[in-house]
Amino acid sequence: MWGKVALLATCLAASVPVAAAAVGSGSSGPLRASLSPSSSHPPTPAVQDMRSVSITAGLAGIGYEPIHPAQVEAEIAKWMKQARPVQVNIPKLPGPPIIVNANIDPPEVFLTLASGATATLMPTTYFSGRGEPLSKDIQHVPDVVTFTEGSRTWYLRSAPLYTWLMDGGWKREFQLAH
Repeated sequence: MWGKVALLATCLAASVPVAAAAVGSGSSGPLRASLSPSSSHPPTPAVQDMRSVSITAGLAGIGYEPIHPAQVEAEIAKWMKQARPVQVNIPKLPGPPIIVNANIDPPEVFLTLASGATATLMPTTYFSGRGEPLSKDIQHVPDVVTFTEGSRTWYLRSAPLYTWLMDGGWKREFQLAH
């Protein structure tokens, strides 16, 4: 759960250049992220570099483990290898940061690497406003996932990985963690 809050906070206060753009011709409305190509390639792990994979999802931050770990690790490694790095300009909301004490959205993949490091993958998500309910202001950058290893964050365009996470395809390959 705390990883999700921290990662969402990372997305909200991303170190990439920020460009706020309101939808429509007026100056009000929800803020939208914009994309541009990036030459910054992350150190995407190969399947042999992965020691374990798990997913945290749902409001309570429930943990899931793969039914067939080697198959899931190979699938994730393939998607990451095929992904294209992009720069995401996430709009910055005026005012104090939004703090959420629940796993509000989307599922997050945790990869334990051979180096001992932990990396995470999740659909790129940000808040576009401060309305009630807060869930109506959660925005996703289509086909883009956030990859974080240590203190570094990259954005990858991967329609298959994004879709697998967002449409719940991962649920067919995972079970509740023991």
